[in-house]
Amino acid sequence: MIFEKLILNHNVWEKLSNAVNNNKVPNAFIFSGIDGTGKEAHAIEFSAFLNCKRVVEKKYPCGDCRSCLKIRSLNHQEIYLIHPSPPPKNKSDSNLDPKVIEEIHKNYRQKLQNPYHKIKIGNSKTIPIASIRSLKKKLFFSKSDENWSVVIISDAEKLCTQRAEAANSLLKILEEPPERTLFILISSNINLLIPTIQSRCQKIYFKEYSNSELKSYAKKHLNSDSLDEIIDLSMGSIGQLINTNSNTSKHVKEIIDIFYDNDILNIEKLLLSFNKIKKSSNDELIKFLNILKITAKDLHLMNVDIESKSLSFNFLHKNYNKIINSYPKSNWKTIIQLIDDSIANFSKNVNLSLETYALMINVRSCLQGKRVNRFHQQIGSDI
Repeated sequence: MIFEKLILNHNVWEKLSNAVNNNKVPNAFIFSGIDGTGKEAHAIEFSAFLNCKRVVEKKYPCGDCRSCLKIRSLNHQEIYLIHPSPPPKNKSDSNLDPKVIEEIHKNYRQKLQNPYHKIKIGNSKTIPIASIRSLKKKLFFSKSDENWSVVIISDAEKLCTQRAEAANSLLKILEEPPERTLFILISSNINLLIPTIQSRCQKIYFKEYSNSELKSYAKKHLNSDSLDEIIDLSMGSIGQLINTNSNTSKHVKEIIDIFYDNDILNIEKLLLSFNKIKKSSNDELIKFLNILKITAKDLHLMNVDIESKSLSFNFLHKNYNKIINSYPKSNWKTIIQLIDDSIANFSKNVNLSLETYALMINVRSCLQGKRVNRFHQQIGSDI
């Protein structure tokens, strides 16, 4: 195997290895599921398996042959990694800025150390069409007949921004791909991929890791004094588990205090809190909203059954009691739906300040037992 720290999804791997052994490898896969479930690493492992010279048990790459060693360093001439990145400064030139190349190589080194590392180049929000045009030249003019060419496209939904130019360019390749070429599109939001691309791909879903798998990984690779709490907060994602530290439970309690204490009526103070989180990164803002959604689900469960044993964040039980008593008229189901709407809107190029403002106004109304118009929030986010 290529990654020592990868927890192999055996159901997925069984499908992939059977496709090879039965000579039924499709032209394209979509690996979907939440971030941190190893989709990208499985794609790299599979590319190694396809090109391995000494396959183990007809199922696994050896990790030691010449081909595997090249993939182990992410330096195989037939493996193409595509991800969101800044477009070239000169549209007629596909070469990236040297600083961008340096950042890409840094991300690759991190990926080799940690299979759950998410490759992220600055604040890039799109996969530029130049990346697909460059790929097309390589696939059709420099491909060897001996190996499989594997194209791994991370955050594939970001092909579909800017009038979906990159997506349409890729679609033309998918319609008539070169021989022995496989595309693996990685997505945490498959619904944002255009239907014509989805229809040409075989879909494989990566489910969240179980708590026992998370605990096993954490005991082996992480050093933490609060395993149960960080596992609660990881939401089935080893990537999230790694990024979570022992202070996260304190951070979540701060979120609870900000959002559910009496300051919920003070929109200006809440906006300052949101902007502080947003300055860190948009990913942090989405992480915040996901945590907020989980707390709302827990509160909905406790509102139905105060002794509920099915809470995600058991360590917040006392906080939850206080919140339920403070907001007896609250509509937790609607709050959950509102947060889901905002998370979906953040995946589009919306005005984040307007979106968060609309969300807070509506959550405040729900906590007071008032009706809200979810459609109005979605329209407002497109302003």
